[in-house]
Amino acid sequence: MGYGLFTDALPQTDGADYVFSDHMEPLKKHRDHFTLYSKMRFGGNHANDHMCFVGNTTTNPDSLDQLVADHVGHLTRVRNVVTFISHAHHHIVASWRNRLPVMPIQSTRVLFETLFARTDRKTEERLLANKKSVLDGSLEEAKSLMARVSGRDKQRLEEYFAALRESEQELNKSIEWLSRSRQDVEFPIAPSFENEFLATDTDKQRFLTNPRQIQRGIAFDMIYKAFKFDVTRVANFYMTGLDNDHHITTHNVPKSEEARTSLTKYDSSFFSLMANFYDKLSSTRVESGGTLMDETITVSTGNNSVTKRMGPHNGSEIPVFVAGGKFANHGGHIIRKGETTCDIYLSILQQFGIEQGRFGNSKKSIEL
Repeated sequence: MGYGLFTDALPQTDGADYVFSDHMEPLKKHRDHFTLYSKMRFGGNHANDHMCFVGNTTTNPDSLDQLVADHVGHLTRVRNVVTFISHAHHHIVASWRNRLPVMPIQSTRVLFETLFARTDRKTEERLLANKKSVLDGSLEEAKSLMARVSGRDKQRLEEYFAALRESEQELNKSIEWLSRSRQDVEFPIAPSFENEFLATDTDKQRFLTNPRQIQRGIAFDMIYKAFKFDVTRVANFYMTGLDNDHHITTHNVPKSEEARTSLTKYDSSFFSLMANFYDKLSSTRVESGGTLMDETITVSTGNNSVTKRMGPHNGSEIPVFVAGGKFANHGGHIIRKGETTCDIYLSILQQFGIEQGRFGNSKKSIEL
């Protein structure tokens, strides 16, 4: 969540028996599926608040999703997916690879085509053959140049050559997947949201049947189906305001009770999205006998937070919802005051078997 959650409205007591805030009502039935961590710090600021899953690109060239995709992306047709949905086009990059931003998909139609489109086999073969021809030529040219340059030029050429080799690997994987069958998937219908906290007709219209909320719900459904049919195992979904008033509301929180009430409702609409996604994961059985929720790790967080005392865009009280994975702390609320969110991300990487001693400004791995 680009604007961050209103942390004054979240539970203030921790432990396994913490009391849910009223606006978290949609998540109550999934209490045992997630852990709420709170009052953590993020190593960014308003200028680079979209780097929440990378920490700092000067010390961490790849974001969390890209590191996981490097580890498991070869197992699926689509290595990973990055998407962004908002009322405004700013701060849209939340995924980074080799210190370069990965541009997100901003259309649900394009997202659907990327994950599930069925194209004519001969056309696809011809396009891949053309790509392979161009790539082979570029590789030969790079090899030829490598023997004639030195110093800084050679270093740059080596980086270019490495990128070409990576593209070659991706292309070969695409060619290999041509021979495998694809699951027929229909474009999702508009989701409906049950939320007793947003019970009035006015609140439902503004926060639950809002076109942007529906668009987000459709994107979540595509990600769920991509996981279910093993099209991809890694997704990065970044979103900012639900409407034009969302951002200004965060700035009015320190001085307006009306703004604080309104922001609580914005957050509750986000919890409805999470709950719908959790519904699908937890109700889908997998071959192991468990559920898709058990075999999935989801992280829901903001790159900053909003409080009455400190206002918007502050990185001092970040909440992080970690769901799935059958972790020991699920069902509880753990306050890790002043600790970096990167400790959680490091620990998630280690759950995937990725041996990494540090991620961003992490200090240690923690029990999830």
